[in-house]
Amino acid sequence: MAQRRQRMILAAAVMVLISSGCQAKATGGSAQMYYSAIEDGDYYEGWAAQLQEQAAAQGASFDVGYAQNSVETQDAQIKSAVGSGCDVFLCGPVSPETVTEIKAAAGDTPVVFINNAPDDSALEKDRYIYVASDEYMAGQYQAEYILERYGQKEEINVVVLKGPKDASGAAGRTKGLKQTLKASGKKIRYVFEDYADWNQDKAQELTAMFLKTGQPVDCVVANNDDMALGGLAAFEQAGRSTESVLFLGVDASVGGCQAIAEGRMDFTVYQPTAAQITSAVEAAIRLASGRTISDMEGASEDGKYILIPFEKVDRQNVAQYQ
Repeated sequence: MAQRRQRMILAAAVMVLISSGCQAKATGGSAQMYYSAIEDGDYYEGWAAQLQEQAAAQGASFDVGYAQNSVETQDAQIKSAVGSGCDVFLCGPVSPETVTEIKAAAGDTPVVFINNAPDDSALEKDRYIYVASDEYMAGQYQAEYILERYGQKEEINVVVLKGPKDASGAAGRTKGLKQTLKASGKKIRYVFEDYADWNQDKAQELTAMFLKTGQPVDCVVANNDDMALGGLAAFEQAGRSTESVLFLGVDASVGGCQAIAEGRMDFTVYQPTAAQITSAVEAAIRLASGRTISDMEGASEDGKYILIPFEKVDRQNVAQYQ
């Protein structure tokens, strides 16, 4: 099973490629692609490094700009890249609400969206597509694990730690969790729910405040591993027993997997980043040359999506992901 290649990227080895246009196309290159990233930092720079590696392996040139969470900056970078001759974009939209502006800035250039999902109505077969994993499934898997562990309980007390309000991953994962729990017919009490913005420290702070209420908790469910670890740290710091509380995250991060192996965390969901990156670059090259993505693995029937399945991770199989 493929390992998370992102873990192997050291910050010191990442070449940050901040520019306003595409590099000259490499000799024999099949496409000039530009990655418009949401912001800089280890996460998106890691994506950029892996996208560049895949582009080079497929004979394409690659460039990247970091929008720093600014809609105006992202639009300006895309327009500049169009003027420099780029023929396909990889784009993590700053917000799903800005996709119309992104498409306008790109003009006739096709766009492969990654990192943050546009609304379905903004996508178009073989022109504006989205490559990711089905975020709903991650939340569904978390709920299924909870229901399996608490099969005899009729009432389950749940803490939910969510990513940013405008993040499609946070919305999809939370929806999958809640709808699956609701379908069980059990009484689900959401004793605490808030946005911790993917951040471990913020999740710890919010959970610590909640614990002061003394309410019962059966599980702490987070949209990513960092927030799950933050919730766990709050329990540990407060001296609260975690033996009867489940801690669940998403991403199968290094820290998350280690906590599962140690028996401190219970469950996570592996997001196959490397497979997403490979598919995104292949799709970009196809769209740049006017070809379809319909026969690619994971392609949806409507030609708008390429979805790579999530994988369940618990103590039984966590060694495969470390």
